[in-house]
Amino acid sequence: MQKIKYRAVFKSSGWIFTVWGIIVVIKGLYDVFVGLPESEFVPLANWSKYAGFEVVYGLACILMGLVIFEFAKRVPEILERE
Repeated sequence: MQKIKYRAVFKSSGWIFTVWGIIVVIKGLYDVFVGLPESEFVPLANWSKYAGFEVVYGLACILMGLVIFEFAKRVPEILERE
């Protein structure tokens, strides 16, 4: 029988989503309050809309990470496979 640490996969993906979300939120807040458009294709008038989307996307990633952490509590720690 082979033992597989099953819950660790979910915990690590939860951490990845959460950390990525924090990074994106910080970048989005920087863009909203300090940053300038990174491309000439986005006019300055629309820049806050795109930066706001980054903040919302980052918050969604953080929420997804927290949902994965909660789901990981319901998953067995180790699975035995033949």
